Amino acid sequence: MATGEKATNYRAPALEKGLDILELLAKSAASLSATQIAQTLDRSLGEIYRITLALESRGYIRKNPATEGYTLTLRLFELAHEFPPINRLVAVALPEMEKLVASTEQSCHLVILNGQNVLVVAQVDAPTPMRYSVRLGAQFPIAETSSGAVLLAYAQDNEKKSILADIQANTPEFVAGLKPRIAEILARGGEVKESLVVAGVLNIAFPVFDFRGVVAALTIPYLRQTSSVVGVDTAEQLLRKRSLEISRLLGYRPPNETGQEVQRGTEEQ
Repeated sequence: MATGEKATNYRAPALEKGLDILELLAKSAASLSATQIAQTLDRSLGEIYRITLALESRGYIRKNPATEGYTLTLRLFELAHEFPPINRLVAVALPEMEKLVASTEQSCHLVILNGQNVLVVAQVDAPTPMRYSVRLGAQFPIAETSSGAVLLAYAQDNEKKSILADIQANTPEFVAGLKPRIAEILARGGEVKESLVVAGVLNIAFPVFDFRGVVAALTIPYLRQTSSVVGVDTAEQLLRKRSLEISRLLGYRPPNETGQEVQRGTEEQ
Protein backbone atom coordinates (compact mmCIF):
# COMPACT_ATOMS: atom_id res chain seq x y z
CA MET A 1 0.00 0.00 0.00
CA ALA A 2 1.33 3.43 -0.89
CA THR A 3 2.27 5.77 1.91
CA GLY A 4 -0.27 8.37 0.85
CA GLU A 5 -3.05 5.77 0.73
CA LYS A 6 -2.12 4.42 4.14
CA ALA A 7 -2.22 7.89 5.66
CA THR A 8 -5.80 8.47 4.51
CA ASN A 9 -6.98 5.38 6.42
CA TYR A 10 -6.20 7.01 9.75
CA ARG A 11 -9.17 9.20 10.61
CA ALA A 12 -9.82 11.74 13.35
CA PRO A 13 -13.59 12.31 13.02
CA ALA A 14 -13.91 15.02 15.69
CA LEU A 15 -10.97 16.96 14.26
CA GLU A 16 -12.35 16.64 10.73
CA LYS A 17 -15.75 17.95 11.86
CA GLY A 18 -14.09 20.90 13.56
CA LEU A 19 -12.08 21.75 10.47
CA ASP A 20 -15.19 21.41 8.29
CA ILE A 21 -16.98 23.93 10.50
CA LEU A 22 -14.08 26.39 10.43
CA GLU A 23 -13.76 26.14 6.65
CA LEU A 24 -17.51 26.57 6.19
CA LEU A 25 -17.66 29.67 8.38
CA ALA A 26 -14.60 31.12 6.64
CA LYS A 27 -16.45 30.98 3.31
CA SER A 28 -19.77 32.25 4.65
CA ALA A 29 -20.66 35.93 4.26
CA ALA A 30 -23.15 35.69 7.14
CA SER A 31 -23.30 33.93 10.48
CA LEU A 32 -24.67 30.38 10.51
CA SER A 33 -26.69 28.65 13.20
CA ALA A 34 -25.81 25.16 14.42
CA THR A 35 -28.79 23.85 12.45
CA GLN A 36 -27.59 25.53 9.25
CA ILE A 37 -24.08 24.20 9.78
CA ALA A 38 -25.40 20.67 10.34
CA GLN A 39 -27.59 20.82 7.24
CA THR A 40 -24.81 22.20 5.05
CA LEU A 41 -22.27 19.62 6.23
CA ASP A 42 -24.84 16.80 6.24
CA ARG A 43 -24.18 16.05 9.90
CA SER A 44 -26.50 15.51 12.83
CA LEU A 45 -27.28 18.50 15.00
CA GLY A 46 -26.00 16.65 18.04
CA GLU A 47 -22.49 16.07 16.73
CA ILE A 48 -22.23 19.60 15.32
CA TYR A 49 -23.45 21.06 18.63
CA ARG A 50 -20.67 19.35 20.59
CA ILE A 51 -17.98 20.53 18.18
CA THR A 52 -19.25 24.12 18.09
CA LEU A 53 -19.20 24.24 21.89
CA ALA A 54 -15.56 23.11 21.88
CA LEU A 55 -14.56 25.62 19.17
CA GLU A 56 -16.38 28.41 20.98
CA SER A 57 -14.73 27.60 24.31
CA ARG A 58 -11.30 27.73 22.64
CA GLY A 59 -12.07 31.09 21.05
CA TYR A 60 -12.11 30.01 17.38
CA ILE A 61 -15.76 30.87 16.78
CA ARG A 62 -18.23 33.28 18.40
CA LYS A 63 -21.98 32.94 18.89
CA ASN A 64 -24.31 35.91 18.55
CA PRO A 65 -26.87 35.50 21.37
CA ALA A 66 -29.47 37.49 19.43
CA THR A 67 -29.35 35.40 16.24
CA GLU A 68 -27.84 32.13 17.52
CA GLY A 69 -25.45 32.38 14.56
CA TYR A 70 -21.77 31.50 14.66
CA THR A 71 -18.93 33.46 13.05
CA LEU A 72 -15.18 33.04 13.02
CA THR A 73 -13.06 35.04 15.43
CA LEU A 74 -9.55 36.23 14.55
CA ARG A 75 -7.96 33.40 16.54
CA LEU A 76 -6.72 31.57 13.43
CA PHE A 77 -5.25 34.80 12.10
CA GLU A 78 -3.57 35.42 15.46
CA LEU A 79 -2.09 31.92 15.36
CA ALA A 80 -0.67 32.57 11.91
CA HIS A 81 1.00 35.73 13.20
CA GLU A 82 2.47 33.83 16.13
CA PHE A 83 4.26 31.56 13.64
CA PRO A 84 7.88 32.77 13.98
CA PRO A 85 8.68 33.56 10.31
CA ILE A 86 5.54 35.66 9.84
CA ASN A 87 5.89 37.22 13.27
CA ARG A 88 9.41 38.36 12.47
CA LEU A 89 8.47 39.55 8.97
CA VAL A 90 5.67 41.75 10.28
CA ALA A 91 7.72 43.06 13.20
CA VAL A 92 10.54 44.09 10.85
CA ALA A 93 8.28 45.47 8.12
CA LEU A 94 5.82 47.62 10.08
CA PRO A 95 8.23 50.45 11.06
CA GLU A 96 9.40 50.73 7.43
CA MET A 97 5.80 50.66 6.21
CA GLU A 98 4.92 53.49 8.57
CA LYS A 99 7.82 55.53 7.16
CA LEU A 100 6.58 54.80 3.64
CA VAL A 101 3.05 55.95 4.45
CA ALA A 102 4.37 59.13 6.10
CA SER A 103 6.47 60.00 3.05
CA THR A 104 3.89 59.15 0.37
CA GLU A 105 0.57 59.83 2.13
CA GLN A 106 -0.65 56.60 0.55
CA SER A 107 -1.74 53.39 2.28
CA CYS A 108 0.41 50.29 1.93
CA HIS A 109 0.15 46.61 2.71
CA LEU A 110 2.38 43.54 2.92
CA VAL A 111 1.33 40.18 1.49
CA ILE A 112 2.61 36.62 1.41
CA LEU A 113 1.67 33.66 -0.76
CA ASN A 114 -1.06 31.39 0.56
CA GLY A 115 -1.77 28.66 -1.97
CA GLN A 116 -3.32 30.27 -5.06
CA ASN A 117 -3.99 33.48 -3.13
CA VAL A 118 -2.05 36.28 -1.52
CA LEU A 119 -2.73 37.01 2.16
CA VAL A 120 -2.48 40.49 3.67
CA VAL A 121 -0.36 40.13 6.85
CA ALA A 122 0.34 43.81 7.56
CA GLN A 123 -1.39 47.05 6.57
CA VAL A 124 -0.94 50.76 7.31
CA ASP A 125 -3.55 53.39 6.42
CA ALA A 126 -2.74 56.73 4.84
CA PRO A 127 -3.23 59.72 7.16
CA THR A 128 -5.38 61.58 4.63
CA PRO A 129 -9.17 62.00 5.00
CA MET A 130 -9.67 60.05 1.74
CA ARG A 131 -7.72 56.86 1.26
CA TYR A 132 -7.86 53.39 -0.24
CA SER A 133 -6.68 50.40 1.76
CA VAL A 134 -7.19 46.65 2.03
CA ARG A 135 -8.35 44.73 5.07
CA LEU A 136 -5.78 42.96 7.24
CA GLY A 137 -6.23 39.23 6.71
CA ALA A 138 -7.89 39.62 3.31
CA GLN A 139 -7.02 37.18 0.55
CA PHE A 140 -6.99 37.76 -3.20
CA PRO A 141 -6.25 35.52 -6.20
CA ILE A 142 -2.61 35.74 -7.25
CA ALA A 143 -3.36 36.59 -10.88
CA GLU A 144 -5.63 39.52 -10.00
CA THR A 145 -3.06 41.44 -7.94
CA SER A 146 0.27 43.13 -8.51
CA SER A 147 1.46 41.66 -5.21
CA GLY A 148 0.70 38.17 -6.48
CA ALA A 149 2.35 38.78 -9.84
CA VAL A 150 5.51 40.06 -8.12
CA LEU A 151 5.65 37.08 -5.75
CA LEU A 152 5.10 34.73 -8.67
CA ALA A 153 7.82 36.40 -10.76
CA TYR A 154 10.44 35.93 -8.04
CA ALA A 155 9.32 32.49 -6.86
CA GLN A 156 11.56 29.46 -7.24
CA ASP A 157 11.03 27.77 -10.60
CA ASN A 158 9.32 24.65 -9.20
CA GLU A 159 6.91 26.74 -7.10
CA LYS A 160 6.23 29.03 -10.06
CA LYS A 161 5.38 26.09 -12.33
CA SER A 162 3.07 24.62 -9.70
CA ILE A 163 1.21 27.93 -9.21
CA LEU A 164 0.88 28.52 -12.95
CA ALA A 165 -0.49 24.98 -13.36
CA ASP A 166 -3.11 25.67 -10.68
CA ILE A 167 -4.07 28.98 -12.30
CA GLN A 168 -4.29 27.23 -15.69
CA ALA A 169 -6.65 24.67 -14.20
CA ASN A 170 -8.89 27.15 -12.38
CA THR A 171 -8.67 30.50 -14.20
CA PRO A 172 -6.98 29.83 -17.56
CA GLU A 173 -7.94 33.28 -18.86
CA PHE A 174 -5.23 34.81 -16.64
CA VAL A 175 -2.30 32.62 -17.72
CA ALA A 176 -1.50 34.26 -21.06
CA GLY A 177 -1.36 37.70 -19.46
CA LEU A 178 0.82 36.54 -16.58
CA LYS A 179 3.80 35.47 -18.69
CA PRO A 180 4.62 38.91 -20.15
CA ARG A 181 3.92 40.46 -16.72
CA ILE A 182 6.54 38.20 -15.15
CA ALA A 183 9.13 39.27 -17.73
CA GLU A 184 8.33 42.96 -17.18
CA ILE A 185 8.49 42.61 -13.40
CA LEU A 186 11.89 40.92 -13.50
CA ALA A 187 13.20 43.65 -15.79
CA ARG A 188 11.81 46.50 -13.68
CA GLY A 189 12.26 44.96 -10.25
CA GLY A 190 8.57 45.35 -9.45
CA GLU A 191 5.26 46.32 -10.99
CA VAL A 192 3.33 49.55 -11.53
CA LYS A 193 -0.04 48.65 -13.02
CA GLU A 194 -3.64 49.79 -13.01
CA SER A 195 -5.67 47.63 -10.65
CA LEU A 196 -7.56 44.85 -12.40
CA VAL A 197 -10.41 45.04 -9.92
CA VAL A 198 -10.66 48.66 -8.66
CA ALA A 199 -10.95 51.52 -11.14
CA GLY A 200 -8.81 54.55 -10.36
CA VAL A 201 -6.25 52.67 -8.27
CA LEU A 202 -2.69 52.17 -9.48
CA ASN A 203 -0.88 49.27 -7.84
CA ILE A 204 2.83 49.74 -7.09
CA ALA A 205 4.41 46.52 -5.81
CA PHE A 206 7.96 45.38 -5.07
CA PRO A 207 9.35 42.15 -3.61
CA VAL A 208 10.75 41.64 -0.13
CA PHE A 209 13.56 39.09 0.25
CA ASP A 210 15.38 37.35 3.04
CA PHE A 211 18.54 35.28 2.69
CA ARG A 212 16.57 32.42 1.09
CA GLY A 213 14.64 34.33 -1.56
CA VAL A 214 11.37 36.22 -1.93
CA VAL A 215 9.15 36.13 1.16
CA ALA A 216 6.61 38.92 0.63
CA ALA A 217 5.51 41.80 -1.55
CA LEU A 218 5.06 45.39 -0.41
CA THR A 219 2.33 47.27 -2.23
CA ILE A 220 0.92 50.78 -2.44
CA PRO A 221 -2.61 50.93 -3.88
CA TYR A 222 -1.95 54.43 -5.20
CA LEU A 223 -5.07 56.57 -5.15
CA ARG A 224 -4.88 59.53 -7.51
CA GLN A 225 -6.11 62.73 -5.89
CA THR A 226 -5.83 66.33 -7.03
CA SER A 227 -4.22 67.13 -3.68
CA SER A 228 -1.59 64.36 -3.92
CA VAL A 229 1.82 65.78 -3.00
CA VAL A 230 3.82 62.73 -4.05
CA GLY A 231 3.55 61.59 -7.65
CA VAL A 232 3.59 58.03 -8.92
CA ASP A 233 7.28 58.04 -9.89
CA THR A 234 8.35 59.30 -6.48
CA ALA A 235 6.05 56.82 -4.71
CA GLU A 236 7.60 54.02 -6.75
CA GLN A 237 11.12 55.03 -5.73
CA LEU A 238 10.18 55.36 -2.08
CA LEU A 239 8.48 51.96 -2.13
CA ARG A 240 11.49 50.38 -3.83
CA LYS A 241 13.74 51.87 -1.10
CA ARG A 242 11.58 50.62 1.78
CA SER A 243 11.16 47.12 0.35
CA LEU A 244 14.94 46.89 0.01
CA GLU A 245 15.43 48.11 3.58
CA ILE A 246 12.99 45.50 4.91
CA SER A 247 14.89 42.89 2.91
CA ARG A 248 18.21 44.02 4.40
CA LEU A 249 16.78 43.79 7.91
CA LEU A 250 15.67 40.23 7.12
CA GLY A 251 19.22 39.26 6.14
CA TYR A 252 19.13 39.84 2.39
CA ARG A 253 22.12 41.37 0.63
CA PRO A 254 21.86 42.79 -2.90
CA PRO A 255 23.95 41.11 -5.63
CA ASN A 256 26.40 44.01 -5.83
CA GLU A 257 27.26 43.45 -2.17
CA THR A 258 27.63 39.68 -2.34
CA GLY A 259 29.01 39.11 -5.82
CA GLN A 260 26.17 36.66 -6.44
CA GLU A 261 23.00 36.83 -8.49
CA VAL A 262 19.80 37.51 -6.62
CA GLN A 263 17.33 34.64 -6.54
CA ARG A 264 14.86 36.18 -8.97
CA GLY A 265 13.26 33.18 -10.56
CA THR A 266 13.14 32.95 -14.33
CA GLU A 267 10.54 33.75 -16.91
CA GLU A 268 8.27 30.79 -17.55
CA GLN A 269 8.98 29.34 -20.95
